Amino acid sequence: MKRQVIPAAKPVRWLNNHEWSAWLHLMATFTLLPAAIDSQLEREAGMSHFEFGVMAALSRQPGRRLQLKDLAVVANGSLSRLSHVISRLERQGWVRRMSGANGRATNAELTDKGYSKLMKAGPIHFAEVRRLVFDVLTPEEVKELRRVTSRINAALIPETNLGPLARRTRAGALRQSS
Repeated sequence: MKRQVIPAAKPVRWLNNHEWSAWLHLMATFTLLPAAIDSQLEREAGMSHFEFGVMAALSRQPGRRLQLKDLAVVANGSLSRLSHVISRLERQGWVRRMSGANGRATNAELTDKGYSKLMKAGPIHFAEVRRLVFDVLTPEEVKELRRVTSRINAALIPETNLGPLARRTRAGALRQSS
């Protein structure tokens, strides 16, 4: 019988008081901000923030179309979640699925109706984002927010197994955080 070697445990690096306080504030933001944004978009535009993000991501692509696996990365969601959202957006007539050039991959395409809906939802969404985030920050704090979140995001997006689009996204985040 082979003997199993168990690596020595690394000592725990507890958070100091400043880190703990910052972490609690960040966790509150993780909870409160998405709920506020989602609630407002659902109420005033009839879509979730994730749906808005998917449609916005498609609107910025050539032909307003992108392969689903790449769209999942850009929209920060799983392929399974994206598939459910695409089905809902298809029922609304805002997005359609299409076969990719090689016939194996599936693309999502933002329709003209979807683009029009996005253009109507955009001002609603960005007014709320401005009210909740940017109106409470100084211009210097906005720059610092971008720098800090870019660094955190770069650490969250692993380089492996996500494809070229994710690697470009990670590389861009690293450049912005420097």
